[in-house]
Amino acid sequence: MKFAILTGGGDSSGMNAFIRSVVRCSLNIRPETSVWGVIDGWRGLITNEYRRLGKLDVAGIAFQGGTILGTVRVPELATDPELQRQVAFNLDDNHFDYLFVCGGNGSLKACATLDRIIKQEGLRTRIMACPGSIDNDVANNYGTSIGFYSALDRSLEMLEWIRNTASSHRRVYLIGSMGRDSAYLAFYAGIATGAEYIIRPRENVDYEQLATMIEERDRDTRIVVAEGYGKSLEEIRQILEDIFRRRNIKREIRTVDMGYFQRGGQAAVTDILRASWLGYRMVTDAFARKESGFYTAFYTGHWQEPLPLDVAADDSRSNHLDIPEELIKMTLALR
Repeated sequence: MKFAILTGGGDSSGMNAFIRSVVRCSLNIRPETSVWGVIDGWRGLITNEYRRLGKLDVAGIAFQGGTILGTVRVPELATDPELQRQVAFNLDDNHFDYLFVCGGNGSLKACATLDRIIKQEGLRTRIMACPGSIDNDVANNYGTSIGFYSALDRSLEMLEWIRNTASSHRRVYLIGSMGRDSAYLAFYAGIATGAEYIIRPRENVDYEQLATMIEERDRDTRIVVAEGYGKSLEEIRQILEDIFRRRNIKREIRTVDMGYFQRGGQAAVTDILRASWLGYRMVTDAFARKESGFYTAFYTGHWQEPLPLDVAADDSRSNHLDIPEELIKMTLALR
């Protein structure tokens, strides 16, 4: 059999562990299998750029951040039917039996589209996908994205650094977090570090109450702001400073954005283990000639039937962006 591996969308730590898993499991279970890496993600499928991978090629990569195969976004793939057909036929022309994908929402939707074209045209390739995203917003009703816990580790480290300076100078820090429209990265990082407040996307913030909380604090105040919130850090700063002046609250506000520092760095053990588990499951199902599907898990060894790609790609059926109410209550109790 002939396999291809693709990492798509934004890079996330744990993708390399997924690549290692697919390569090692394929070649150890059936040594006659050939495994190819798609160079630079979806662009590589358009330009037919592949690299054959052996077991030595993936030695020592599991902890590395990023992806050794590269990932270049191709936004037009989402809207160009001719480009979609070209990719589907490129897979068939190169005689790939299975394409294994680790990526975010855009990659999952691309997989569902390609799978539909492949079935309509009677082409050979089957597609198996798993979630790779620091945002934890890929079919998260069924599992956690590879890279999420690694991004949490980076976030916690930075938030603790900020605490040192905030406490030393009695400052308020507004701290931006990545996460797109999902609250998960900002929220979990805020809980772990003990931030005084976490502003979620779509939240209706009571800034007067927030100012009161800051006024009652003796030293530092750290407020984590999710990327999807409708106001920028500077806009929030201006609102609070206006309230401070009116109420004679003597606090200094600084802003800092964790941004791309959250994305890179060494992979967390839990991401490595889940990536390895999902890679193993996908390979064994491919050898069993299973149909296309989406694979995910909440923990290593978590076994569930793969979702149909079209179901997984439908956010209304597979995904939620805000935090469950019980977790919000827990956070309030932890203050």
